[in-house]
Amino acid sequence: MPRGEYANVEHAAIEIIRAAEQARGWEVGPQLGQRAQRKAGCDLLSTPPGGGPPHPVEVKGWGAPLIAAEDSFSYPAEVNGEQYCRAKQDPNWRLEIVANLTAFLAGTGQPERLTLTGTEVVERAYPRLYRVTLDGLADRVTGGQKG
Repeated sequence: MPRGEYANVEHAAIEIIRAAEQARGWEVGPQLGQRAQRKAGCDLLSTPPGGGPPHPVEVKGWGAPLIAAEDSFSYPAEVNGEQYCRAKQDPNWRLEIVANLTAFLAGTGQPERLTLTGTEVVERAYPRLYRVTLDGLADRVTGGQKG
């Protein structure tokens, strides 16, 4: 998917979730910046109508429908390590998947949604990637220009 289309799908997913949260009376904060997202393990924070601590919400936007033609999910959802840790530690964390956004943005379909609690994410998750830190290796970089 070209980066521009991905950005449109991602933006649409966030806006759909923000509108849904507001429609149920929740106060939704702005989408967090990249650094804040890594620290918080989510895309945005949403505060319940009666107040209390904001709930961390991770939003995934999919261009494809949730269910493929053969009645199976199109592909698994992915969360990174920070998101997984937050899901494990915070009972209010949730994953909001908004799918079928390519058709929605083209005016030929409706968005599909699936919500998973942090507990459900932790129960269903399996490791797939490891983050390899590169700190301290700058002197081993070859080619190009440094800093």
